[in-house]
Order: sequence, then structure tokens, then C-alpha cells
Amino acid sequence: MTIRNINIAVIGLGYVGLPLLALLSQKYDCWGLDNNPQRIKDILNLKNKKGRQDLYNINCNKLSTSWDDIKQNNVYIITVPTPIDNNSNPDNSSLIDVCKKLGRILQRDSIIIFESTVHPGATEEYCIPIIEQFSSLKVNKDFWVGYSPERINVNDELHQLNNTPKIISATDENALDIIELIYKSIIDAPILKASSIKVAEAAKMYENVQRDVLIALANEFSEYCHSEGINISEVTALASTKWNFAKVSPGLVGGHCIGVDPYYLLHRAKELNVPLPMVNTARHVNESKCEYSSNNILKYIKSTFNGSKDVRILVLGFSYKANCKDIRNTKVFNLIGHLSKHYQNIDCFDPLVDSDLVLKEYNLPIFSNEHEVNFYNYDILLVAVKHKEFENITDNYKNVIFLNDFL
Repeated sequence: MTIRNINIAVIGLGYVGLPLLALLSQKYDCWGLDNNPQRIKDILNLKNKKGRQDLYNINCNKLSTSWDDIKQNNVYIITVPTPIDNNSNPDNSSLIDVCKKLGRILQRDSIIIFESTVHPGATEEYCIPIIEQFSSLKVNKDFWVGYSPERINVNDELHQLNNTPKIISATDENALDIIELIYKSIIDAPILKASSIKVAEAAKMYENVQRDVLIALANEFSEYCHSEGINISEVTALASTKWNFAKVSPGLVGGHCIGVDPYYLLHRAKELNVPLPMVNTARHVNESKCEYSSNNILKYIKSTFNGSKDVRILVLGFSYKANCKDIRNTKVFNLIGHLSKHYQNIDCFDPLVDSDLVLKEYNLPIFSNEHEVNFYNYDILLVAVKHKEFENITDNYKNVIFLNDFL
């Protein structure tokens, strides 16, 4: 295979796959595959909408839900989600399903690149055997495999796919060279070759586990500061003037990476009988932060309204972080759940998220249109997520409180 005859299919067109397809489609003949027909329609509508075509700048109309449409490609990049289930165990069902279906159509001399987050060892111990079984082909003889962990940060305008260093790995050197050429052609940042696929998988784990541990430390220290009657934000600002201090603020840890990936590592470590007490503790600290902050808010409401149970509360923001429409693993849902045990009149407003999707995924009706909300009808506006859209609201209404002040 040479760089000149590469035909690429990106499998999974979510927050990772879609921007990747957009970049690749500027250089290569590409297909995009997603199992959701509505997702395909939405992307095509967005692409063809006047004035919005530069949003992803996709130079490709080859979008499909059919595996038959991509069977003539020779490079497959897999970007399907790897979430956790209700018991915080890894849910690899989408990844396994893709490996089976890809195995059924795989042609000889193809390269498969996984970008989905997995625990170290997963690609070689689980994914490759499934592909071999369903394709009747052998790795490093009939096809090759690479792993390049995604580093997409949703709504981060500074750190984009094309300017972020890219880790790559592969089952042999020739495949690694081709993978390097592919990514180097679309990324204006260093391409970093890992010595093995397992090393690349572990690097991805370490990135997010380290962040989880640092946030847990900030969350724990904020509780200590609260007991001392001092402000964690001021303490952090002062401490961060030292050159080697990692400036991390306390907060609720939701989303699809930091609050999820450590469980993949913990699952793998348990299989190997390796205790990871710090990782376990960080998860416990961050998961318990929602209840801690909820209790602080409840104390404030009780004292402010003399114990009345008729307080009307409007929660502002539902997504897992500010200025983002992503609702995966959002801890605002848990926050509302804690508060609703004590107060019945609680609504939520978020202009960025899809209220129909919130209803479907969380069985929670929320407002997404400002015209549906009369802010004066509420006794308290609780800013759970600091979207830019809330700045005017918080400036013009009384009894506005911020979740950050109760962390």
C-alpha cells in the first residue's frame, strides 16, 4: 500500500469521527459510516446548509449506514464510543459489534486504526482476535492494525485535532509508517510513535486518570478550605503563582473521558490483581462531590427561606461542562436528583442542549428555549454550568447562586 492509493472509511461519526473525517476528506477519498440514519441526515443537512458548510468543511458526500458501501476501502479508522454501564463497568458492545461487522467485509492488505479509548491490551487481546475470526484473515499477514488514541476536547477552540500531537502505534513497522504518513498529512503537530499498541493505550489511560486524580485533590482540598472558612478559588490563585503548581479547580466530573476512562483502567488492573488505591480514591472523591455540593446548597436554601418547602428553583445548565451541548454523563442530572428529594418545584434550562435528547436519555423534561421560561417565577436561579449565554441572566436577576461556590 502506498499513500497514493489510500481509501479511508471512518466508522463512527460522533465528536471524534466527524472532525477526523472532515480533515481526511481534504486529502483522501473517504467514506463515513454511522449506525444511526438520523445522524447521517443531520450531517448532510448541516453540510449543505448555506453559511454553515465551513463548520466541518467535509469534502465528502459518501456517508452511509451500510457496511457494503465501505468494503472496497483499505484503511478503516474506528471511532465508536466506549462508555460504562450502570455499574461503572466498561461497555465495549459497540466496539465488539464493529469488529465483527468489519471482519465480515475486510479485504486483504487493509489497515485498521482504532481511536476508541480502551484499556491497555484490549486491541490485541480482544479486537484483533474477533476480526481474525470473522474475516478468516491473519494480522500482519493479510491485514494490519494500529492504535491512535483520540484527543478531542469538545468545544475547545485552542486545542484542535490538527494542532494537537498525535500518538500512533501499530502491529508492525511498515503499517506504522503508513499510519504516520496519513496523520502527518492532516496534522500540523508532532506525530509520536509508541513502541507498542499497549504503550499507546496506556498513555491514553494515564492522560485522563491523572486529570481525575488532580481534580479529586482539588475537590478534597476545597472541602478542607470550606471547613476553615476560606475561599478555595483565592487559595488556588495564590498557589498557582508557583512555577510547578498544577492549577486545577474543584468541580463535578462528568463527560465521556475523565469520569469514564479510569473505570477501564480499574477493570484491567483488577484482572491483573494490581491494586490502584489512588485511582479508586479519586473516583470515590469525585463521584461523591455531587452529593456534597447538593447538601451545601440545601443548607443555604433552608437558611435563606426559613425552612420553607415551597421554594421554586431554576437550574441553569444541563451539559457536562460550560459552553458545550454534550450531555453524556452529566452530573447536573444527579444534582437535580438530590435537590428534588427536598424540593418539588425544580426546573432546568439549557439553551445549548437538545431537550428531546435529554428527555430520551434521562427521562427529564427541561427548557431549551428562553421564551419558555419566566425567570421571575423562581425564588432561586442556580447556575450549575456557566454557559456564556447565562451572563445577562445572572446580571439582571436577584437570588442567583453558583454551584462553584458550594463545591
